[in-house]
Amino acid sequence: MEKYKYPEELSEAMKYAVMNGGKRIRPILMYMICDLFGKKYDKIEDMATALEFIHCYSLVHDDLPAMDNDMYRRGKLTTHVKYGESTAILVGDVLLTEAFNVIAESEKTDDTAKAKIIAKLSEYAGFYGMIGGQFMDIKSEHTRVSYDTLKYIHANKTGKLITAAIELPLIALDIEESKREKLVGYSELIGTAFQIKDDILDIEGKFEETGKQASDEKLEKTTYPSLFGLEKSKELLNECISKAKKILEENFENNGLLIELTDYFGNRGA
Repeated sequence: MEKYKYPEELSEAMKYAVMNGGKRIRPILMYMICDLFGKKYDKIEDMATALEFIHCYSLVHDDLPAMDNDMYRRGKLTTHVKYGESTAILVGDVLLTEAFNVIAESEKTDDTAKAKIIAKLSEYAGFYGMIGGQFMDIKSEHTRVSYDTLKYIHANKTGKLITAAIELPLIALDIEESKREKLVGYSELIGTAFQIKDDILDIEGKFEETGKQASDEKLEKTTYPSLFGLEKSKELLNECISKAKKILEENFENNGLLIELTDYFGNRGA
């Protein structure tokens, strides 16, 4: 049997899954937290990579035939369409696994902070976070769910990794608890705004802008527009954006970049 230094096709598929575009919202948020407190980026660089690995793995698995069965992501073929379903499953598995290895092996963060970061990221990516939300999302297909269930799905499936992007650098930078609590509240608002905007784009967005085909209607998922209508959903979106900006304006100086990003969450076209 031929020996390999490493499985090249798996490596290629991993690179495809991570480097095929995307907004990089979560790493950007991490760097902006450093800017907010006038800190250098060195302590969070490896964490930013790890968090993006986890986000990309979730997209690869989310696109699988057993999940949303999507053919396109970011305007390109999804990983399972390009490389096959079994390879795509392994790509997701290895990106998740390597994410924690990146943090554990990082020389830029002390061990005490690393332990807290790994514990928090495990929580937000796992049963009590993204995976729990994803499970409820799947179970809610082809049925109409309550507003409370919809909030639970979005707060966990989408919101927890956005909160991670805010909270992990705060841990690494040893920012005081009172400021952490305010910024976690901010992260929850923009996480909700992000998902409401996604629901709106599923109706109003074009493939050329979003890079993916609308799937919520096909899967009969409950969304903000299906519960409240399009105009009320836009009102709820603007309300989240306003509350999030108010937290920044009332509690943090040097908030210009985060204010701009918050507005982007409400105005983005993809």
